[in-house]
Amino acid sequence: MRPMSILALSAMFVGSVSADDAALELFQRRITPIMKSPNASSCSECHLSGVDLKNYIGDSQKETFASLRDAGLIDVERPDESKLLKFIHRTPDKPAPIGKRVRAEEYKAFQAWIRAAVKDPALIAAKANDSQLGPTLPLEVIRHSRKGRVLTSFVENIWSEMGRCVNCHSPELNRKKIGRNGHTEEDVDAISWIAPRDPEATLQKLLDTGNIDLESPNDSQVLTKPTGLVKHGGGPKFPVGSRTDQNFRRFLNDYAAIENGEYDKAEDLPEDAGTVAVMSGQHLRIVDLPEGLDKKLLRADLYRVTGDNVSKTRWATAEGPINGKKNMWQSVVFATADRGSERAEELKADKPIPPGPYLIRIYIDRDNLTKQNRDYKLGDKEFFGRFSIRGQWKLGYKEPKVVHAPQAFKTDKTN
Repeated sequence: MRPMSILALSAMFVGSVSADDAALELFQRRITPIMKSPNASSCSECHLSGVDLKNYIGDSQKETFASLRDAGLIDVERPDESKLLKFIHRTPDKPAPIGKRVRAEEYKAFQAWIRAAVKDPALIAAKANDSQLGPTLPLEVIRHSRKGRVLTSFVENIWSEMGRCVNCHSPELNRKKIGRNGHTEEDVDAISWIAPRDPEATLQKLLDTGNIDLESPNDSQVLTKPTGLVKHGGGPKFPVGSRTDQNFRRFLNDYAAIENGEYDKAEDLPEDAGTVAVMSGQHLRIVDLPEGLDKKLLRADLYRVTGDNVSKTRWATAEGPINGKKNMWQSVVFATADRGSERAEELKADKPIPPGPYLIRIYIDRDNLTKQNRDYKLGDKEFFGRFSIRGQWKLGYKEPKVVHAPQAFKTDKTN
């Protein structure tokens, strides 16, 4: 059913709008219908939860005006400059047609009422109640639930890993599967949940196709299939407990908590990861690893070397299971940087990390601790060795940087 517009709802209450309406008549005709509307306000285009224009409307005109005025949302001297109008006017980068129309109707309704209200001496003298209108959630929670921030989190935690998924799930690359093993065009379309070059549309497709489970986010197919926890035609893409697994779960659990309204205070919010990572497109291969390490998780952290100094923070990282049959390991390299740093702003997908030299520290989960605790982070206990590399290397799986496993340096004494 097509949602009813604010103007249509207005007609149900009083009648047509007149330019000579007094403030109270405008409030009853144009503002009250917004509060009673079953449809979401334009706020929902920017906020997943916690904010709705209905939150700013009280039971009476007097209560509404006094509360908004005292909160600084109505400017009695310059009504058209009122913050509430500016909030309503804010538009997302990709506004929906219906959202654009609703926003225009809300703006005109509040503008007309505020203009009339500031001319009413009784409203100017009105005192607000003890309870203030507006969102009940703390500002930190409201900001955390903004769609722009959520999309950024999706890009950092899941979209950045889409290189693992594009061959099967992108409509630009999976057409070759049609006709193979009995797959029809409809079958392939059903798994095409990646919208090329559009992370926002991809997130929506994951929701629409049921690949994200908001009731049990850890059971989302976008996570359980690539980890091999359930049958996956493409096979496992990353192991349980790996950095990628932790990133996927970080986003999925946070997204579900926002949608389900589980955050009531700032202390409920998850800690920020502190770093950003982007797939460089380069691959690192380590050969001549010891026997008995099949499927053990290995992480390689790269630190930039400048003269005699080694960077305190890593410049890149790579992680994945060891191929014990070949005593080797290979993984794509992610360029990393501290959030908010100048280098973080320069990270781009498929952009090689700067030429070496680099010190590489290797960690191996010999005891499968990451499988026992998916949030476990490899540290000093899992340190295996270190070595240095120099020079640049090309992009692509078939042209990795090949290095031999360190046979010395079994302790890490570098600064």
